[in-house]
Amino acid sequence: MAEIDEYDYQLPRQLIAQTPLARRSDARLMVVDRRRGCWEHLHVRDLPGLLGPADCLVLNDTRVIPARLLGFRTHTGGRWEALFLEASREGLWRVMCKTRGRLVPGESITLINAQGREDIQLRMGPRQDDGTWVVRPMTAEAPLAVLERVGRVPLPPYIRKGEMIQSDRESYQTVYARQPGAIAAPTAGLHFTRELLNQIERRGTKVVTLTLHVGVGTFKPIESRSLA
Repeated sequence: MAEIDEYDYQLPRQLIAQTPLARRSDARLMVVDRRRGCWEHLHVRDLPGLLGPADCLVLNDTRVIPARLLGFRTHTGGRWEALFLEASREGLWRVMCKTRGRLVPGESITLINAQGREDIQLRMGPRQDDGTWVVRPMTAEAPLAVLERVGRVPLPPYIRKGEMIQSDRESYQTVYARQPGAIAAPTAGLHFTRELLNQIERRGTKVVTLTLHVGVGTFKPIESRSLA
């Protein structure tokens, strides 16, 4: 049994890329050869030479939605920020949110759209046991339509402190993203290009897709002190 502290390591801030490479496949790739008991440092562009007809590459075609919401508490003007998690069939949203002061069920939130203008309002509902909130959007629009207008790309806080630039709407997606629903990118896939995938298929490697939306669990810390 391993203790969680054994996995701690220091990651220098300057090694965290803030913008993507001009060519995605120029990213570094560490290859571990278990048969020979060694590893080597290559690039993602070298992957076709490592795969063949006996291999299968599985791609996650989830697409990141603009799930980060910014707004203010309508009656006080206090800043409000949230991450959209899901919508129910009844039209309610579940969000993770933060603001100064205590939120009260029933109070109103005014969202700010991508152009910096006031947009729709949300009505705060009950706080859930897991710390999330249920809110009611004061609109009959489909959730994805609202998010496309008012949402921001949900960048992790270690990338420009989570602040979005317009190019993030495409660069924070895989080239094979199809199905909207993720609130974070399946980041390993960001290094693939269409050209690279074509090379892999020409090598005879089978390429299949599945849809696995990256959800709130990716942000939750490990609470156990030991791992079985």
